[in-house]
Amino acid sequence: MRVVLMLVVLWSGACAKDVHVRYPSAPDDPTGTVVLLLSTPAKGVSVAINGRLIVHDAHTGRIVISGAPVGTEEIVMTANGAEKAMRVWVGTEYATTVPLGVPEPGSGFLKSLFGTLVTIVAYSLLR
Repeated sequence: MRVVLMLVVLWSGACAKDVHVRYPSAPDDPTGTVVLLLSTPAKGVSVAINGRLIVHDAHTGRIVISGAPVGTEEIVMTANGAEKAMRVWVGTEYATTVPLGVPEPGSGFLKSLFGTLVTIVAYSLLR
């Protein structure tokens, strides 16, 4: 029974969860909401708006940022070791939704390892 309970707890902790955060803006500033929708849940997700870190090292597929400043804002996001920088218009009436593709975790490392091995083998055969 303890083993089953422990497995359920570990499995539920490994699932991606939506992240809801608030940008630290002044109460009288006009603000809006930004929703970042990732194509697949990712680990190590961090988000900064205008250089201010909002989300750090989350495991998620959806991030909702309320209280974001209105206007064209610079958003930088990292997920699964890849980085994306973008400029997004944030309005007051509707949430600004940004769908984002994210790379599979670890695929970049495997591709570079395979490329290195092919290069070594080709170099050895040519010499």
